[in-house]
Amino acid sequence: MAGGPSAEAGVSLNSAKVVCQYLDNEKYNIYKILLEGYEWREERTRAAIDKNDFTLTIMGEEIKFDAVFVAIHGTPAEDGRLQGYFDMMGIPYNCCGVQAAAITFDKQRTKEYLTPFGVLSAKALTAKKSNDKKHLVEQINSQLSYPVFVKPNKNGSSYGASKVDAKEQVCGAIDTAFEYDDEILIEEYIKGTEVTCGVINYKGKITALPLTEIRSKSAFFDYKAKYEGNSKEVTPAEIDATLAKKIQETATYIYQKLDFKGMCRIDFIIRDGEYYMLEVNSVPGLSAESIVPQQAKAFGLTLTELFGNSIEECLK
Repeated sequence: MAGGPSAEAGVSLNSAKVVCQYLDNEKYNIYKILLEGYEWREERTRAAIDKNDFTLTIMGEEIKFDAVFVAIHGTPAEDGRLQGYFDMMGIPYNCCGVQAAAITFDKQRTKEYLTPFGVLSAKALTAKKSNDKKHLVEQINSQLSYPVFVKPNKNGSSYGASKVDAKEQVCGAIDTAFEYDDEILIEEYIKGTEVTCGVINYKGKITALPLTEIRSKSAFFDYKAKYEGNSKEVTPAEIDATLAKKIQETATYIYQKLDFKGMCRIDFIIRDGEYYMLEVNSVPGLSAESIVPQQAKAFGLTLTELFGNSIEECLK
């Protein structure tokens, strides 16, 4: 499944294209379903999904699906709504369930949930669009130190995110973030080395993939850095091996505590030998530019093996 109403629909379509290209079509009958209208489309042919039981009828033949490979970024997949529907239909899917998705789609609640388990994160506060803007700016100035990040609390791919170096810039950043969500996150900037760790369930075992180090040419790892080549991504990350192992262990620990399944990607920032969790991506990008495919390759998996494993695990 691909597409969706969020700003990340284009990223989703790119992920779905790669998944369809590399899944073993001799082993699986693959149908790309676009969320818009719940439609299957192939060239000029299209057919609508019957949402009562998630079946597809093509030229009089009813197709019942064995599993769903979710390649939707943002709502309704990364917030768990779509998974709730598939749970009711009794159809397995390759990503995390309703609860884990709902928690991790909310960046601040993810941090609050994981803090009691010893997971470190940056100091932050949240605000609703209905809050008084002048009071919010006063809160930011009194409670946080600049620079800060201002970003939608429930969105991905860095849409609406800004790095703010001085208080004079914060009002514009707040307005930009509110274009993408009615709740925003204002988070203190931690200067350090950014790394990210993909975690998968590989042949029944929770497995942390090699870390990727993000060397962004932008002020931070924004949309251009992620998808338009404005960054250098080094896999495996060129950091201390002992520290890399600790971060992988923490990523695995987070995966367990959130009761994840399927693939996810967890971002961290390293400062003075300590590392802080930035966010958890429950449906990571799988396009040609994406990080988890790079990490899978470094681990020794082809994309065909990575995607096939994802389907086989959910079928169990």
